[in-house]
Amino acid sequence: MKAIVDLAVHTLGPVLYVILLLGAALGLVIGIMLVVNSALVMRWNEVLNTWIATGKALQTLDRPVEVKRVVYRWHRLVGVLLLAGAFFTLDALAFGFTTTALVRTFRGTGSSAILALLFETVRIFLIVGNVAALIAAAVLVFRPSLLKGVEGWADRSYSGRESSEKLDLMRYQPDEFVRARPKVVGAVVILGSLYALFGLGLLLR
Repeated sequence: MKAIVDLAVHTLGPVLYVILLLGAALGLVIGIMLVVNSALVMRWNEVLNTWIATGKALQTLDRPVEVKRVVYRWHRLVGVLLLAGAFFTLDALAFGFTTTALVRTFRGTGSSAILALLFETVRIFLIVGNVAALIAAAVLVFRPSLLKGVEGWADRSYSGRESSEKLDLMRYQPDEFVRARPKVVGAVVILGSLYALFGLGLLLR
């Protein structure tokens, strides 16, 4: 685990450093331009200020996918496949799987006792889920009509459009604030960029 973390640090560290360095340099240029020629920066902002709404992207996720007809038409085949998968998983979880190896793998991330309790809880949860899958598969093979009541209760649709409407509202307050105080904002950006460049420079020593 430590070797993986070290590899990630050595690989992603220089990339992150270059990105921060370029961002600080760009911030310094923008800050100077805000002080010297704020109108030009505002024109750049108008060109780059393209609004991307999430509504169209969520339409595909909100479109329901109907599988009930296929399941009920081939209910015995689906039930047998579900039975086989549940039996195999249940056998592996109950008799062929122990949490000791997982605890040994992740022992450097926390207490061994807490990790053992966490993995054992997940294992028991999966076992209970597979027992429920066995019962559902047996019902699907022999009496699929018994599932219609449960299906009618659980068959609900949840849309993300209502929660995403607030994300699609355009807010111009930051643009208006910068437009009203370009020199003050430019000075703050210059100081922040110089501080970031100074701190990044110290990392090279």
